[in-house]
Amino acid sequence: MRLTPGRCWSTCWSSACTPSFPAAPTPSAPCPLTSDTSATSSTMVPSASTAWVRSHSLAPAVDPAYPGLGCAVSYRAYVMPDQWINSTLHCYFTHVAVFNSLVCTTLSCYSRFLEIEQPKLSKTLRITAFSYPFLFDNIPLFYRILLCWGEGCSHNDAVPTHYHHLVFAFLTCFLFASHLPERLAPGCFDYIGHSHQLFHICAIVGTHFQLEAIVLDMSCRHAWLLAHTPLPSLGGTLGVVLVSMVLNCLVIGIFVLLLLWAPRSSPFLQSHVPNRFKQKRE
Repeated sequence: MRLTPGRCWSTCWSSACTPSFPAAPTPSAPCPLTSDTSATSSTMVPSASTAWVRSHSLAPAVDPAYPGLGCAVSYRAYVMPDQWINSTLHCYFTHVAVFNSLVCTTLSCYSRFLEIEQPKLSKTLRITAFSYPFLFDNIPLFYRILLCWGEGCSHNDAVPTHYHHLVFAFLTCFLFASHLPERLAPGCFDYIGHSHQLFHICAIVGTHFQLEAIVLDMSCRHAWLLAHTPLPSLGGTLGVVLVSMVLNCLVIGIFVLLLLWAPRSSPFLQSHVPNRFKQKRE
């Protein structure tokens, strides 16, 4: 009988290797909310520059960092090919992912400083902040479904769902970088069909398929993983995510303090503060 995600849920939550699974959806769930908050705040006149800076700087930095780290924790536990289990990459996968989350948060925040003076570089840094952790986290998956053949490659019922996730991940990156379709017909997609709307839809659908694929892998490989890998702990799964969230918040806080310390030196901040607020401050 072919396994489906629906048949796997009850088995997965009673499994001994379950602690790694919540690490994937826990960081991913708040990202649409933070992005919506950022988009809403950017259209409103700020009553204070402090509140505006914090709300607008937080969302773009959180979006690439936290889902990537949750993905790394879950992929290390369930998606890693059999041949790579207990290898050096397997042992230090989450450690590198924590470092990657700090790097992409820094790039995402710093890109905001360059939006006015160097928009192309700002866009490049932001795309890198999204793509860099994704590419690293999916190294085991790319090898498993594209380069590995025969025994030890873990080809099971989860592979087609992994393909679905990768398709939507590619669409997400493409829409974010290309600004289609509004570039072909300016003004026609301002309310419905804008690339940023499609970008978020593809990202959420892709995350859905990603979680379903993890559930299938967790169920299909449960017995083998228990026999060949140590049991995951809360400290090594959700604990790592929480520590990384604290570190990333510190990075964001540093950038917020830099803006507040010298707001007039930031073209990005000055371009978003209305003239009447500048005159009052002067």
